[in-house]
Amino acid sequence: MAMDWAMAAGRWLGWVWLGVLAGCGGGKPQAADLQRAESMRPADARLAGKYQRSCLICHGNQASQAPLAGFAPAWKPRLEKGMPLLLAHVRDGLNAMPARGYCNDCSDEEFGRLIAFMAGDGGEGAR
Repeated sequence: MAMDWAMAAGRWLGWVWLGVLAGCGGGKPQAADLQRAESMRPADARLAGKYQRSCLICHGNQASQAPLAGFAPAWKPRLEKGMPLLLAHVRDGLNAMPARGYCNDCSDEEFGRLIAFMAGDGGEGAR
């Protein structure tokens, strides 16, 4: 299990660096970004189920003002603060996001994988 976490963290870092190298700056999501955020899901069926019932409602909808899944410019400043702080925000809630982000049965490892999935280019074997 520790190795799975390490692999997910490695993929997450890879996507972050890919975004940096590609020159992902700020900017507003375009129609294609919105469509992608609404349709992408983690490849792992169990994680996809948790994502769909807990994360998608906000992270697949620009009106929620949550960072859109797969839209690297929105995630970059959050990622720069580090995964421990992101996990603390998920557990405790932040701004309009409720504690545990509506996923009371998610573990910290799953939260980390979900963050990596949403922050990247749909990493985690997205479909």
